[in-house]
Amino acid sequence: MLSRLLRQFLFALLHLILNFIVGAQNVYCRYWLKKHSLQDYEVTKTDLKLIVKHIPKLSKQPKHLVVLSDSDYHSIDDLARMVIWSLVAGIPFLSFYDVSGQLSYQEEKLFNAVEKNKKGVPGCIKWSKKPDLNGYTNGIPAHKIVVNIFSCQNGRSTITQCIKEMCEEKIPYNRKSDQITAQEFDDVISAVYPSIPDPDLALFSGPVCCTHGLLPWQIRLTEFISLSVDYNLSVESFVGAMYKYSKCDQRFGT
Repeated sequence: MLSRLLRQFLFALLHLILNFIVGAQNVYCRYWLKKHSLQDYEVTKTDLKLIVKHIPKLSKQPKHLVVLSDSDYHSIDDLARMVIWSLVAGIPFLSFYDVSGQLSYQEEKLFNAVEKNKKGVPGCIKWSKKPDLNGYTNGIPAHKIVVNIFSCQNGRSTITQCIKEMCEEKIPYNRKSDQITAQEFDDVISAVYPSIPDPDLALFSGPVCCTHGLLPWQIRLTEFISLSVDYNLSVESFVGAMYKYSKCDQRFGT
């Protein structure tokens, strides 16, 4: 009886301590974000030199990079710098996965922040939701990057809708049997997302690795790498993540 009460007491005490640690961490993260969001963050020459110095040393780079963005912790300037870093690194596709559901309504702010940070940086940036904009460049042959913003509505909801329309024969596809094969469904999904390849790398920040429903069909072979535990997005952590991805041995199977 006594040992059971002791175990319950120790369990409750441990639970209380963990709650206190998580609470303190959340308070620190919010304080850090509030303090640093008052500053005008822009891409510096030091950032660009660091990327130009290290990226050519990598054995491989992602063709499609996804960043899990949370507006409660990541500012628009944070994400704008991520666009410029990816452009300079030569990454063709960059997607932000809107975890909090707020970034989708701030796309214009992100566009303006990117334009402010891009001054003097060669390259072309295309926005998938702005087909009338062909990007902007300085007339110098350089990298091109396509930027997308996804949310949870582009995940399971889209898959459910695709399956429903396939069963109702509303989506044309090469059907060979009564059962839908993985390849047939993959062809349909590729038609729904025609402008992007499957993500090679997903970057997240915070103490927990969670997909938050990120494009569940497309991330079968995606590498998830942490940028930071405290939600800080720095050029050093970005380059470090590129090195980690470069060393990953992705097994595609047969």
